[in-house]
Amino acid sequence: MVLLNRIKTLSFLLILVSLVSCKFENKTHLESPIIPRPRTMFPATSSFVITEKTKIIIDNNSSEMKNMADILKQLIDSTASINISIQDISQSKDLNNIILLTTTNTPERVKSEGYHLKVDKDKLVIQGQENSGVFNGLMSLSQIILLNEEDQKLHQLEIPNIQIWDEPRFMYRGMHLDVARHFFPVSFIKKYLRIMALYKFNYFHWHLTEDQAWRLEIKAFPKLTETGAWRTEENGEKYGGFYSQEEIKEVVAYAKSLNITIIPEIELPGHSRAAIAAYPHLSCTKKQLQVPNTWGVFEDVYCAGNEETFSFMEKVMDEVMALFPGQYIHIGGDECPKTRWQECSKCQQKIKEEGLENEEELQSYFIKRVERYLNAHGRQIIGWDEILEGGLAPEATVMSWRGEQGGIQAAQQEHQVIMTPNSHCYFDHYQADPAFEPKAIGGFTPLNKVYNYEPIPTDLSEEQAKYIWGAQGNMWTEYMPNSSQVEYMLLPRMIALSEVLWSRKEYKDYLDFNKRLQSHKNLLQKLGYQYSKGSYKINLLTKYDTTNHTYKAEFVNEQHQAIIRYTLDNTMPNDSSLQFDSAFIIKHSCLITAAIFEQGELMRSPNKFQYEHHIGVGKQIELLKKPSLEYGGKVETILLDGLQGSSNSYKDSWLAFKGKDLLAKIDLKQKYPLNQLSFSFINKPDHNILAPISATIFTSEDGERFLEYKYEEIAGNTQQLDTIMGKFVIALPSDSIRYLKIRIENAEVTDTHNNGAWLLIDELVIK
Repeated sequence: MVLLNRIKTLSFLLILVSLVSCKFENKTHLESPIIPRPRTMFPATSSFVITEKTKIIIDNNSSEMKNMADILKQLIDSTASINISIQDISQSKDLNNIILLTTTNTPERVKSEGYHLKVDKDKLVIQGQENSGVFNGLMSLSQIILLNEEDQKLHQLEIPNIQIWDEPRFMYRGMHLDVARHFFPVSFIKKYLRIMALYKFNYFHWHLTEDQAWRLEIKAFPKLTETGAWRTEENGEKYGGFYSQEEIKEVVAYAKSLNITIIPEIELPGHSRAAIAAYPHLSCTKKQLQVPNTWGVFEDVYCAGNEETFSFMEKVMDEVMALFPGQYIHIGGDECPKTRWQECSKCQQKIKEEGLENEEELQSYFIKRVERYLNAHGRQIIGWDEILEGGLAPEATVMSWRGEQGGIQAAQQEHQVIMTPNSHCYFDHYQADPAFEPKAIGGFTPLNKVYNYEPIPTDLSEEQAKYIWGAQGNMWTEYMPNSSQVEYMLLPRMIALSEVLWSRKEYKDYLDFNKRLQSHKNLLQKLGYQYSKGSYKINLLTKYDTTNHTYKAEFVNEQHQAIIRYTLDNTMPNDSSLQFDSAFIIKHSCLITAAIFEQGELMRSPNKFQYEHHIGVGKQIELLKKPSLEYGGKVETILLDGLQGSSNSYKDSWLAFKGKDLLAKIDLKQKYPLNQLSFSFINKPDHNILAPISATIFTSEDGERFLEYKYEEIAGNTQQLDTIMGKFVIALPSDSIRYLKIRIENAEVTDTHNNGAWLLIDELVIK
């Protein structure tokens, strides 16, 4: 079986060698085609030519090193139609014309999982502190080979003159797959692992149990798969499947060969209806229930007052630990209703016996008890952020999915954290225009939103930030009935996340990433992966040109080299309208309407942008209170970019504050005679978004000492632009002013982070 796994791994790379892409340009670090972008990449003195006489040298005889050498040999042999040899360094006398894979003599500047790839005319060396670093270097070399032009007729392969120093920013780079809502065979699990490895992900979170199915063979409890792995769909068909223990071992070994550790998830105490259907005595009611064929949260969960529940759980975990050698086991802990516990005499008795306050603490007791058992066997638990409720288990790692607050709280308690907020890391959300996409669970997480995610919250101190272990993309499969749909939702968002997790924050550049991504899309297509072409939605960026004192606008879109046509006069663009080629100057207020055309045909509905030409566009603004992240508008420039927020997309185009006021300081760079200041806001009480209640203007001569200039209440004095969007105008005397401070008062201010109303403001129009 191990040999078969290795052959299939090599077959994967054999497919890759058929790809021919653009010539690799290596003038600067920024032109690297590698994804994720390396830490440092620059030209070396000369290129290296691989011929049939070239040898692959390994510095140790471990199975991992041999596996990597075999992968590289097959890649090179098939690309250049040659047959190079592999030797142990102890057997090699001549160290010229070699490719050296080594974990020795690694410079100190290469950290854990990092590598140094160096090319010169005599050799190519990949060094790492450990085998995982060498493997990561091998994946970068594979991309360099595949994205380069090869001359197979000469039976040689030229590797460009490069030197790379590289290491991951985060140690945990994870992808998740739910196989309970829909089942996927071992062949697809391996395909999923292969694409993970190519982009340097190192943890696979395998969601194996759920309300709708139990997918893992447990020999002590055969009904878990005999009954729990199958459900009857609404059309009467039986649906399901499970992995035998032999298949699990096969996948674990395969993942290891790709430098990936598998973290199994065994859900508890909630999301357990499939197990209860197999063994009813594990629930509080002990009623015979069916495996559900619908999604959602179910009230029947494991009985926390029944000792048989814990005996069951320990025997299950014994077999799980035997199958998965990694340190971590995910125990779920999310979305557990407490209704049955409140009604159960055994659960209530357990609360009294343990001196617990309530059902939340009973859940904490449940999780801590499982943790103690796993800790005693040398394992650690990971749980969704609900495990914080009722008290966090002593050694638990928290996976923060309901936003970032759970991760922030856990890091402040000095617990390891994996960030996976549903706002940026849930790949079951729509990734493009929903009207034109396959049905998804909801939400909207386009490629650029994934790429722009920052896993370390600004709320954490430098010391607390060290507890952010990494982040993870999640694939929940309620609306993904087949593997093609999983791939379509996964790619290319997973590739964007790879750069978030690997590359340095200061090196990230979405436009550059999107350019590099185009050749990788060809790679995916040749490998047989489905992928999304992305959203046809157009965004508009504005920038003040300080040299020419003009306002420039630029369209941004996920489509590479899209043909965008636009108008500035409130008319619909057509095939003869202005075509966007580069940033253009806006000289006056206008409605900009833009759309993508392919072969002269309009693709999707046009996007409209109301641009307001005013004194403040492009000027310096400082937010004295931090905005909230949930509604997307989190950069200071959004208030002075000239673009008016729209009530149709208020999650993307507004600056949001939760339970606190907006307080901003503006430097206009010179004095202007000001007549008015206005801003727009959202009023949608059913979403707890309320209109502000007042606005106060302060002025200053030096930018340091501010005096109150004007205060006005907002109620009853607003212009209603539509049913949920309003505009407030403050008239100002025509005094010459350079420095302004504005406070916009939230309707409900609170010191509690999670309470208070939302305040959504956009464009401080200064005239």
